[in-house]
Amino acid sequence: MTPLRTATLVASLAFAPGCPQGSTADGPRPQPAQTPASAPEPWLYAPALRDSIPPGLAVRPVFELADGQRGRAQIGVAVASEGTAPRLEVWEFDQNNPRERLERVGEPSELIALDAPRDARGQLDAIRTAIARPGNQFVRQRGLAGEPEQIVAELQGLAAAVRDADAAPDARAEALAGLTRGLDDHLLFTENRLPELLAALAGPLEVATREPLGERRVTVVTRAPAHRLTFARTGERWALSAVAFAADETSPAQESR
Repeated sequence: MTPLRTATLVASLAFAPGCPQGSTADGPRPQPAQTPASAPEPWLYAPALRDSIPPGLAVRPVFELADGQRGRAQIGVAVASEGTAPRLEVWEFDQNNPRERLERVGEPSELIALDAPRDARGQLDAIRTAIARPGNQFVRQRGLAGEPEQIVAELQGLAAAVRDADAAPDARAEALAGLTRGLDDHLLFTENRLPELLAALAGPLEVATREPLGERRVTVVTRAPAHRLTFARTGERWALSAVAFAADETSPAQESR
């Protein structure tokens, strides 16, 4: 492998400590279209993604999933444009071309529909299978800054921006990507709770109690509706790791209070 390919492989593994690590044998490996020093972290393929964005579409990365042995990658993105609701999509990239550059191929597929029930899983199961495949490298930002009580308010603001048809596409795509950062892998990919979370954040929420569950986990309970949101510390940030949403309909006893 060239020094650039070796350095990129080491960097990708360093950013995904919890993922399976396969052989580092020579072979085609997805590479950025260019590697400027100012490329945003932790994204390894930001230049390739940037070069593939069509005019009029706002795009923010959600995850990168690289198959180094085949020179291919999948990039999850939050996208938005004028007049259309934001979406989570998976874009395919391939390095097997005369330029040996990672370039987008094929049509996007929807990761999950944000207004669908939990059993409408879109591409979630295929992505989970690929994440677990030995040799693949997975990169995703997890967690939001601040204390859990502050994060609840931030999640509300992000959800409001996603739903705001008058907001700029850039703001809506950034807000949707931010919501994904607020969830751990289990809630996002396995339990598919993002659509429910968006719905639960539609109204005003006030944190009623905070319940520490050890040094690295905290549950906050909101006041009417009483959602239970458990956060786990990931580095210096907190990610939502478990949710128990209140019933959608308020009982007569609650209405009389």
